[in-house]
Amino acid sequence: MFSVGDHVVYPYHGAGKVQDIEEKEILGKKLNYFIVFFPLNNVTLMLPENKIGDSGLRSVIQESELAALRDALTANEAMPPENKSRSYSRENELLLKTGSIFDAAHVIAQLTAKEASRTNGLHIEDRKNLDRAQQFVLSELKAVPFLTDSEAVHFLERHRQHTP
Repeated sequence: MFSVGDHVVYPYHGAGKVQDIEEKEILGKKLNYFIVFFPLNNVTLMLPENKIGDSGLRSVIQESELAALRDALTANEAMPPENKSRSYSRENELLLKTGSIFDAAHVIAQLTAKEASRTNGLHIEDRKNLDRAQQFVLSELKAVPFLTDSEAVHFLERHRQHTP
């Protein structure tokens, strides 16, 4: 389980930090609640300990997973046909809601390749998904102890900028 001070990731909220663990009595039952602050959304959540497993709350990426993240960011993604763009946009939104850094990287790779192949840039929905995916990945990379903030930014920029 998690302790005060641990960096964690919660689906659609990005990386956060466990601020406190409080015992609360609700409806006659005592439960421990994790108080987690998420700077990306400027939100503090109280998550009951007995629901942590189902909530999707997880630890931040480990150093040993950086190569897999790099590969996900630089994957040569197939472009969706123009008439399928709305379904791909919805698929990207669903991927972002999983809380997986690898799913967010997949969205970045696909939309970066799509952006490079278009002369007039991305549609507004795609642009929002790309920005959100980059925010999620960056929030998590900045929360890991083995990277400084500037190294996290450099990692994302270096591996996002590829030629399809």
